[in-house]
Amino acid sequence: MKNVSKLALFVAAGMVSAGVNAATIQIPEGTTFELEGEFVSNYFVKDAVDTSANTSDNDNDLEGEIELAWSAVRSFENFDAYTEAAFKFENQTDDGTGTEFDGAVAGIEGDFGQLEVGATDSVYEDLITDAVDITEESGLDYGGYGFDEDNMLTYYSPETAGFSFNLQIGILDEAENSSESEQGFVASAAYDFGIGAIHVGYDELGNTADSDDGLTGIATVFELGLAEVSLSHEMETDTNDQDTDYTGLAVSYDYGMGNLYGAYQSVSPDVGDDQSQYALGVSAAIADGFDVYAEYADFDGQAATDADTQMTLGLVYAF
Repeated sequence: MKNVSKLALFVAAGMVSAGVNAATIQIPEGTTFELEGEFVSNYFVKDAVDTSANTSDNDNDLEGEIELAWSAVRSFENFDAYTEAAFKFENQTDDGTGTEFDGAVAGIEGDFGQLEVGATDSVYEDLITDAVDITEESGLDYGGYGFDEDNMLTYYSPETAGFSFNLQIGILDEAENSSESEQGFVASAAYDFGIGAIHVGYDELGNTADSDDGLTGIATVFELGLAEVSLSHEMETDTNDQDTDYTGLAVSYDYGMGNLYGAYQSVSPDVGDDQSQYALGVSAAIADGFDVYAEYADFDGQAATDADTQMTLGLVYAF
């Protein structure tokens, strides 16, 4: 499995082809520059439990987003050195426009594995959450992994006989650090046994207010012809020693032009009511690099202002 940083913008739950028209420039002495982009537009309809409540979860809006990422790779005899950066431009009919720097990374990669510093995805998220979080815009509730991923030091091991592991340290900025610890440890591992893989992960969450004991997860992914089936279970404990279990199932089927997909998530806290959430979707490739999708999600909201349902129509164009 290839390691993908936060800046690999174009892997949308494995369902959107990307970078088909990326500009690549090869200059002497083994250095390559590449520029990629993605345009995403969504029309969504959100309803809270109380559809008359004054909350952002009662909203209809059209949004558009352009993401641009550049990368530079320099090849040496025994390893490659690289750097990547991304920028985001957003517009919403109701909420206006915005521009933001979406992070940067630098690293080296060779037979020893991959070492990266910067805005890297949580390695827990990569192997546990993403195994069952297969929708484009209708994400269900999953365990709350810790750091904001802006300041990560990450090591990805090479794969040996199907086994690989990832180690990560997150570092809090001074502005973020009040009573929390200044760093947190994250680890994950995967074993690929041919028709599928099993993943395990741990995130100590940096001793934030969300948890004092960390987050532990296990996931399995099976390739069954044109279908992929994933299962996950996460266990999270808060500072009051109260547990929440998350159990998920996701299925995706390649019908030729795109994918039919669905996900189910059970959320079972020690305190409060259990939730049964689900999402359904379909995607289609209209042209090279151009995809459309439609999704419906039921979040099983409990309080009046909780998100309850969401319908989304979207398109993605990668260039």
